[in-house]
Amino acid sequence: MGLRFDPVGGGQFKQAVQAMIEAEKQPVKALEARKGNEEARLKLFQDFKSRFSGITKAINEFTDFRKFRELKADLGDGANLMSVSLDKEKAEPGSDTIEVSELAQRSSVISNAIDDPDSPSLGMGYIRMNLENGESTEVLVEDGNSSLRGIANLINRQSDAPVKASVVKDGTDPDSKWRLMISAKNDGADDSIEFPQFYFLDGANEFYIQDNHDAQNALVYLNGFDIETEGNQVADFLTGVSVELKAAKPGAPFTLSITEDYSKVAGKVKGMVDEINKVLEFINKQNQVDQNSDTKNSFAGDTSLQNIEFQIRNLIHQPMPVYDANGDEIKSYQLSQMGVEFEKTGLLTFKEDRFKKELERDFEGVGQAITGPNGFGPSLARAFEGYTRTGNGLLANREAGMRQRIKQIDNQIETKNRNIERRIQAVTDQFSRLQGTLSSMQRQGQYLSATLGSGGGGMIGQLLGG
Repeated sequence: MGLRFDPVGGGQFKQAVQAMIEAEKQPVKALEARKGNEEARLKLFQDFKSRFSGITKAINEFTDFRKFRELKADLGDGANLMSVSLDKEKAEPGSDTIEVSELAQRSSVISNAIDDPDSPSLGMGYIRMNLENGESTEVLVEDGNSSLRGIANLINRQSDAPVKASVVKDGTDPDSKWRLMISAKNDGADDSIEFPQFYFLDGANEFYIQDNHDAQNALVYLNGFDIETEGNQVADFLTGVSVELKAAKPGAPFTLSITEDYSKVAGKVKGMVDEINKVLEFINKQNQVDQNSDTKNSFAGDTSLQNIEFQIRNLIHQPMPVYDANGDEIKSYQLSQMGVEFEKTGLLTFKEDRFKKELERDFEGVGQAITGPNGFGPSLARAFEGYTRTGNGLLANREAGMRQRIKQIDNQIETKNRNIERRIQAVTDQFSRLQGTLSSMQRQGQYLSATLGSGGGGMIGQLLGG
């Protein structure tokens, strides 16, 4: 039998190298399994962290009484005459009697009627108009744009003009239905303006200003006092109360009533309870383990989560003081009195009817218990700030720690893979050198066989296995 060897890349060599790789990769596979668990935990933790975002957004309105409260406006018979928007941080509950006697009007002029609004029939000329900065300008009117719509476009292109122009259809005269109307941009007597002047020559149609309306302020009676407003949209008509006058109805007073909106306040509390439940629900789910649970990629028994749950429970149960004007504590509330309490499931429940009744009985006291310095809102804010603080809060630190562990595992995997590659290359090089040596011996054997003849060749062949 002749000498046999497996060339580099041959089947036996590949099997040997593959077996070596499999043996070397066992630690890598263990690291990859660890990384998979860490990545699963990181994804799970990011879900947990995201559940704090709603609480963080809501807390701001639970730390200040005026932000926490909600107000509503009732206009009664005046709903068609006026609309109201409230700044809840400035407005105060109460009622006022209002009568809208006159709306504010803006200065306006209207031209004579022309049969075709697009016909360039007014001749050549120019428009002289005053600008908002006090300067004046002249706008050239050529044959191509000497129509009503052409003139309106020329005026409206002047962005700093205090007027706007429109072409309106007037059916008074069936033969001439189109007029140019020019109005001030703002209502009120203080915005009275000088209108553009028109100079045209050689026009087929005559053009002139036929009528005008002067600007005027709105007239409103407030609790019997006559009040002029510069426009129909009045910011801070009352403190924290802005109004828009929509129609005048002299001799028809109505009552504007501003009251606390218990339903909206209750809705905010329910929203906060729902957000806290998202956090508690996650923690409860992590603690529900049995003999079949895989705890490698979960947070079962995690002390940080347990501490968060413990602190939330303490905040829910702790008394919330209410102080008088002198700073003396006069009573305290618990959230359970307001309809917020724990169920057997470990989650919070909110009884809205009970909360509303407590608001109706003592709105100021409830508001202070929730938003005061030692109330539920500020206490929750202080506790959660330690969790959610950017950079060095508990949640940020835990997430950073997980990412660091994953990075370390990646580095270990990379190092071991490099070592495996070097090991494969070393074995390949060694086998290549062995192949070269055996090839050389085979050539020498063939040479000796040929040189010594058949007798010597038989001996050589036996030595070499031939």
